[in-house]
Amino acid sequence: MEAQKQLFEDDKSADPAPADAASDATIVAQVHAIVGAIPSGRVMSYGAVGARCDPPISGYICGRIMIRSYSDTPWWRVVGKDGALPIVKRNPHLADEQRNRLVEEGAQFDAEGRVAASCFEI
Repeated sequence: MEAQKQLFEDDKSADPAPADAASDATIVAQVHAIVGAIPSGRVMSYGAVGARCDPPISGYICGRIMIRSYSDTPWWRVVGKDGALPIVKRNPHLADEQRNRLVEEGAQFDAEGRVAASCFEI
């Protein structure tokens, strides 16, 4: 029992856990720069944006960053890896706006309402 208590005490003195990537200013700036460089009419998945960061982040973390996007970041050009618009879970009106903006830019959608694979930026 005393050994377990000592381990716990040792853990408390260890270095603090690294900051959350979603709040890391360098990572946030990278995400916004990558998204800002997506050409009009093209899209990238959250995971693809995250993979281009240094160090790479997950699509989930990218999505958390995108929730707090700057108004001048073309957030509508980031979609699910299958072309779906997952923002509909958060706000159906934003999903409508995203689709409308993409259509205005020339993006194509399939019969299931997903962005066509030909619109993905590689």
